Amino acid sequence: MLKDLRNQNGQIVALILLVILVGATIGLSIAGTAIKNIQETDLTEESERAYSAAEAGLEDALLQLENGSTITFSSPIPLEGGGTITNIESQDMTSLSIPNLEKDGVAQVKLGTGASGTLNISWDQGTALVLTMISGNAEPYEVTRYAYNCGSGLPSNGFSSLTATAGKCTTSMAIDGNGSPFDQLLRIRAMYADTALTAEPGLVSTLPVQSVVVKATGQSGETERTVQVERSIPVAPALLDYVLFSSQGSLSK
Repeated sequence: MLKDLRNQNGQIVALILLVILVGATIGLSIAGTAIKNIQETDLTEESERAYSAAEAGLEDALLQLENGSTITFSSPIPLEGGGTITNIESQDMTSLSIPNLEKDGVAQVKLGTGASGTLNISWDQGTALVLTMISGNAEPYEVTRYAYNCGSGLPSNGFSSLTATAGKCTTSMAIDGNGSPFDQLLRIRAMYADTALTAEPGLVSTLPVQSVVVKATGQSGETERTVQVERSIPVAPALLDYVLFSSQGSLSK
């Protein structure tokens, strides 16, 4: 009888220990989940504050450009809502790169005095480009047009045809920023389809700044976020090309 009682007591103790162990495991699991959720919430809030700080830095830099100033940054700037602008930097770009120039859309390359050499223009197969070169610094401006089809399958339009390589066509244009009249501006119109477009200075050529890449970094706690934007020079509306075409200029093939 005494032996049975001892066995029962031992089983009860083991059961109690098991219940305590299970309860502790569940408690620790709940506590761990709660701590993890708190940490994730803190990280999310820090990320949002860092991103907001980076956006604020970007807005400040673009405002400097809008006012005609050079972008400057000397030291970190703490913000009232939390987060710190830790860095703002910019890079002048003398080439033009447009991931998607829409059909009938117009891109513009600034030339002007001193821009001499060659300009290499690349675009997608299945698209035509009409290039409008505007020369001179006063009326009457000299207007010359060049038109190219990239690849086959485009309508019969009298444009010069180029053979596509790896889905791209490239043409090189001579530009003269020292002549009389000097080349002032190149307008590039996409026809028949959207296209990716690049316009880059060729060998020994120089070009003015076409765009400015601005990058700003914000920080909150240990979290950093960076935002970047490319600000292009202002582009005259597409209507300008029709005005020039109706008033003067010729089409060169």
